[in-house]
Amino acid sequence: MKHIFTFSALAAALILFSPEADAQQQPAKRFGRPVEFAKCGTAEYEALLKRKQPQRATTAQFEQWMAPKAQHAAASRIWNNLFTNSSTFSTNAIVTIPVVVHVIHNGDAVGSSENIAEGQVLSQITVLNQDFRKMLNTPGHNTNPVGADAEIQFCLAQRDPAGLSTSGIIRYDLGSEDGWEMEDVEVMKTQTQWDPTKYLNIWVVDEIFIGGFFQLAGYAQFPQDSGLEGLEGGSISEAANTDGVVIAANCFGSSVLYPGGFYMEGRDRGRTATHEIGHFFGLRHIWGDEQECIGNDFCADTPVAADANQGCPDAGWDSCPDNDGEDMIQNYMDYTDDTCQNIFTLGQKDRMMAVLANSPRRASLTTSNGCVPGEVFDLDGSLNIQGVNPECATTITPSLSFTNSGNVTITTAAISYRIDEGTPVVYNWSGSLAAGQQETIALPEIAVPDGDHTFNVAIVTLNGGVDQAPANDTKTQAFTIVTAYNTTSVTLTILTDDWGDDIVWLLMDENEDPIQGNINMNTGQIDWLNDNELSTYAIPVVNGQCYMLGILDIGGDGLCCANGEGYYRLETANGTIIAEGGE
Repeated sequence: MKHIFTFSALAAALILFSPEADAQQQPAKRFGRPVEFAKCGTAEYEALLKRKQPQRATTAQFEQWMAPKAQHAAASRIWNNLFTNSSTFSTNAIVTIPVVVHVIHNGDAVGSSENIAEGQVLSQITVLNQDFRKMLNTPGHNTNPVGADAEIQFCLAQRDPAGLSTSGIIRYDLGSEDGWEMEDVEVMKTQTQWDPTKYLNIWVVDEIFIGGFFQLAGYAQFPQDSGLEGLEGGSISEAANTDGVVIAANCFGSSVLYPGGFYMEGRDRGRTATHEIGHFFGLRHIWGDEQECIGNDFCADTPVAADANQGCPDAGWDSCPDNDGEDMIQNYMDYTDDTCQNIFTLGQKDRMMAVLANSPRRASLTTSNGCVPGEVFDLDGSLNIQGVNPECATTITPSLSFTNSGNVTITTAAISYRIDEGTPVVYNWSGSLAAGQQETIALPEIAVPDGDHTFNVAIVTLNGGVDQAPANDTKTQAFTIVTAYNTTSVTLTILTDDWGDDIVWLLMDENEDPIQGNINMNTGQIDWLNDNELSTYAIPVVNGQCYMLGILDIGGDGLCCANGEGYYRLETANGTIIAEGGE
């Protein structure tokens, strides 16, 4: 993938700290400002997973596993076609994938901005079915000789993991107006995910960023192989608790099917989700994430492309004239505008069929009962934790979403909550909550010591009696209270490695205003560090404020240890270490 922006920053050491214990809670801040929008962050996300899980399969390992299975899928398709004399290349094995859409919003009303309306969600499911089924008389249809009906369709989940009835759309007030860093999204996913062996989890969020500089429309987690021995590196670890797809809210759904939604021009026909779910089922970008016509998407019927195509190029555009075929700008796995796209090829279908037949958490989706209506009880309340995000604060004020999932109006509820294994506190709610209605409950402020904790909440009684469906009564969420420091200055020490001219650093205050660094955020000018240089910076800070330090290695190899023994260290005025590292 080609990145054209001031920094190709894919990883950052982001340290939030407060120089006093009674700092007030602040919204999350981004490092820097975005300077380019791109459609997909799946390649960068895969690199992030590989850094966190070195044993994760490489592209070569995955393709070694995939190749014979895709060939088998292709052979089966051709064989079936010979005997059915079909022109649709159907294998008569249509599968339905249950989808749960987690709408992560900033407290806006339903249908406003990133808290998208139900109609916008439904429009996206419609687009997915049109695109993956090459549905006649829809924008997903094409007459290309290699255009394929992928024989995959989608439904919003009708039962939750406990077997109870659901709309398949779950809302969480967890965001802020500053958007989401990819690594923060990863934490949020683990706290909200439904069983990934039974549901395709889609998270719809406000803006998504990598390193604060690079804005994304979405990204997905590639499938993993079977975990069998024999590949380089042995058995492959599975990142189950983050599996799924993430889409920016204004790139989700169709402005044609639901005109009243929240959309971005050019990404308003639902093809971002089609693209990312293609990745989820094992497809790669048609240019193979390499430039100069050397990339490979491992599908013989997608012509070679020099790079991602943007906008809607003219018909006949050929970025690799020395190779056969013109660029397939209509392919869902390119970066062209939504209105230009309408093709999955037969080769891409073969890959998706191979993944659905063999890959963990993909094969099991085809037999999930998530689309079967769930059970409904008379007296059933359910809870979701909306927000436990202390940032720099030493207190939390938890917010709950309380839903009447039953048939009988709820007028009273006793809800218990506790931190870690502490003594439960009971919150008594009263009101009138009709079937299907939801209310937000703000619990009292709680002082919490430094460190890692869990917030636990449970329904004790409803209408003075027992909840008939207790499976959705309890929720737990992890959170961290960061250490606060009593100091009026901090000292930053940086020792560069053999490549000092790829290090960018910046300290910002709680308003995201630069305090000091080697980059001018207005001009982009960088005062590069020298190789193997030891630099020390004494920086005044103010008690009661939050600060963020960002250190980026543009080369991606860190300060240590591939090219020298560099490091960074941040200390208080009396020498207490706030953060240090190098890799």
